[in-house]
Amino acid sequence: MHTVFIVDDEPWVAYGIKALVDWESHGFTVIGEAHNGLTALETIMEKKPDVILSDIRMPGLDGIELLEQIRLHQLPCKVILISGYSEFEYAQKAIRLGAFDYLLKQIDKNNLEDTLARLKKDLEEKEKAQRSLDLFLDDLFDIFEPDHKMKIHNFLTSRGIEFDYPHYRFISCLYDGSPVSDPDERVAAVAGIRFLRFRTGQHKVSYLINYDELKQPVVLLNFISDHLSDTRCIGISGIGVYSASVAKLYQESDVALFSSFTRPEDRIIEYKAIDHAAELTKAVLQIEMAVKEQKAELLNRWLDELCEECKARQLQIDQISSLYNQIVSLFYKYYSNSDAIYEIEYLNYYQIFRQYSSIEQLFDWLKAVFRQQSGEELHISNDTVKKIIGYIDSSFTEDIMLGALSRKFNISLGYLSSLIKKETGTTYSEYVINKRLNLAKELLQDAALSIHEIVERVGYKDYFHFNKLFKKHFGVTPSKYRKM
Repeated sequence: MHTVFIVDDEPWVAYGIKALVDWESHGFTVIGEAHNGLTALETIMEKKPDVILSDIRMPGLDGIELLEQIRLHQLPCKVILISGYSEFEYAQKAIRLGAFDYLLKQIDKNNLEDTLARLKKDLEEKEKAQRSLDLFLDDLFDIFEPDHKMKIHNFLTSRGIEFDYPHYRFISCLYDGSPVSDPDERVAAVAGIRFLRFRTGQHKVSYLINYDELKQPVVLLNFISDHLSDTRCIGISGIGVYSASVAKLYQESDVALFSSFTRPEDRIIEYKAIDHAAELTKAVLQIEMAVKEQKAELLNRWLDELCEECKARQLQIDQISSLYNQIVSLFYKYYSNSDAIYEIEYLNYYQIFRQYSSIEQLFDWLKAVFRQQSGEELHISNDTVKKIIGYIDSSFTEDIMLGALSRKFNISLGYLSSLIKKETGTTYSEYVINKRLNLAKELLQDAALSIHEIVERVGYKDYFHFNKLFKKHFGVTPSKYRKM
């Protein structure tokens, strides 16, 4: 059943609309009503109905303003506005804002039933498209896994697609808002180039590009300048041929995209397969000696120098992640779990991108953890700890980094991390991930919600990283879990 919420400032009118038709016979159920726009918006945000019937003229927040708020919060509700003859201009504005339809007072039963029939068809088509998208994304989730061996040729052949040129790249793009284009697979061609488009996140789109690098290298730049000018940052993979791994090229574009973390001044970053490990071994050994000998000033110096070296070499974010995790290993090597006051996590490149705003902040966090290992902190009351956990519980679907939490409660990062670990038994990020994934499991019971809607609702913006987390925790992909 599709859910309906009725909004009218006159309770008897709302009751009359509810009693006018047999909703269930049309595939709908009325889940509530409100008698002013402000109360309606609060309930709509909480219950997220499929359909809203709202009067245009209401105190506090009228029907047009309510529709604007629904669009502002990107809620997928269908809105039907009710207006009098004198409010026809309002109704026209509502249609321009994306209202599904408007009905004239007094509502005629036949007109309402006709609107519900069209609405049901529209919602069913949307659900069908969502199911197709879920199957498509689930297929891509597996194919884009780093260890998947599918070749580009097989990938395209399985979709009945023929590309004409010898070279391939993946391009991944981040947008400040949601991309304008529809979130589905799309094949298109422009002069000298063919591409396959994928929606890979809430603000992320990826393209498999096919062109001739030797004869027409400029067409790639033309494609970026002509079609990707509204992107915030772009990651470009290395060049592949038809026998190249789809997953490898996608991962390269993903790493290049999130390497904007270390190169914020560069809007376009190309993946480079350069191994800096040998050159940075000395720096890691110096850090280890400083940790082993507990020389705090020397440790800070070597960490600062390593940070500057990473910036100078323009290390990609996967290389930053590798270095970071080597240093975490040193922490646990010299401070056993039983002795460690603070908690520090191993992080992949996407977690680093999500949790830290810059490479300087990442290294400052490392310095703080080592520094506070032997330091003293003020006692934090149990009430404050409960407030912190309560705040996390009420906000876990939002992008709240540990640094922002430490500033809010005026507690150092390291000590806050240890408090959360002591109270919950897990690290901050593990606690948030568990709450998000358990919420996702609940939402997957609702067949009307597509998986990409669930991903966004629980607080993730990248579908593929969410899928990896879900599969890691529960052993199956979200779509397979839904079928169990």
